[in-house]
Amino acid sequence: MPTPTVHTWRSREIVTADALNTYVRDVHRFLLRPPAAKVSFRQRGTYSGANPTDAVDRGRWLPFNTWSTIPLYPAGKGARPSEECDPSGMVMVGADGTAWGLAAPEDGLYAVTFGGVLDANGPAGNVHFRLSKGPWGNSTVPFASHCPGRHSAASDGTSRYLGSISTTVALAKGEVVSAMAIADKDFVLARRDFAGRSFLEIRWVGRTS
Repeated sequence: MPTPTVHTWRSREIVTADALNTYVRDVHRFLLRPPAAKVSFRQRGTYSGANPTDAVDRGRWLPFNTWSTIPLYPAGKGARPSEECDPSGMVMVGADGTAWGLAAPEDGLYAVTFGGVLDANGPAGNVHFRLSKGPWGNSTVPFASHCPGRHSAASDGTSRYLGSISTTVALAKGEVVSAMAIADKDFVLARRDFAGRSFLEIRWVGRTS
């Protein structure tokens, strides 16, 4: 539902059922269930140790020193469907059928929480996650970032890096939030069998003015 109007009551104003529904009930209803979504990321890139059939860019590593957007599952289709939700219809699906971001349905301040996983083809000197906003198809304005240290090294030579971001950002209606990553080694994003660690969540928390 649209962001409700905050009404300033006047002395001796006649209170009607319509006024109470509009200025009290609708405000409470909006605050009880503000625009929000939480979805899991979809694996992008593969290698022999992580090769799910539904991965984007299956059959190859993602190239080093190149920013790559992390794709999303629609709510309920990811690794932990019981924890995913999108009652406001924020997931934006491209012409290729892949979801690449979450669109704000109303103007406002949004709390954004991100968890990301990157597996690099060897120890990486630079790994960087970032969140960006902008129009659909052009979410290129960064507003938060994280450079994690290595979390673990596997016997196959890969190195895992975990990103975490929690921030608040002002979004206009229709602006899209997307997540990207880069490394100085070839890499894979959002490894599917590491469930629950790759996700994006946004929630409306207030007006901008």
